[in-house]
Amino acid sequence: MISDEQMKSAASLFLGAIPHCRILGMNVEEVVQGSVIINMPFSEELEANPGSGIIHSGSITTLMDSSCGMAACMSVEGFETCPTLDLRLDYLGLPDPFEPVKCSAEAYQITQSIIFTRGICYQKDRNKPFAHGIGTFMRMGKKLSELAKEMGL
Repeated sequence: MISDEQMKSAASLFLGAIPHCRILGMNVEEVVQGSVIINMPFSEELEANPGSGIIHSGSITTLMDSSCGMAACMSVEGFETCPTLDLRLDYLGLPDPFEPVKCSAEAYQITQSIIFTRGICYQKDRNKPFAHGIGTFMRMGKKLSELAKEMGL
């Protein structure tokens, strides 16, 4: 059985191999079988309007997609490659300015071909999300280790 620390290490390696996740400064905070928390720090380069301190909604969407995708990948034995089929994100309000954002995502239903996920974006208090989303991911049957070899990682 794989420990939570080993899953966190695998998730961090995978997230670090995705260029846009590196550019956005995302890092894995927590991983438990089928669920993750990913942190994205505030950066002036991510502001919707210069000086506003509000992270652009495109960056938030990328955080949700990456978090739900990571939860999907980590929910099956061997960590499968699972591309996004569909993602819906609802904004409940604005994030606080100049603050990092977290996304907690979980895989809640796994079928032979699809993994269903849900997530929330929040800052200091997980019980006060400013966005929530749902995503569906296709099971490819290919393990992340196979994909890493193909990519030369």
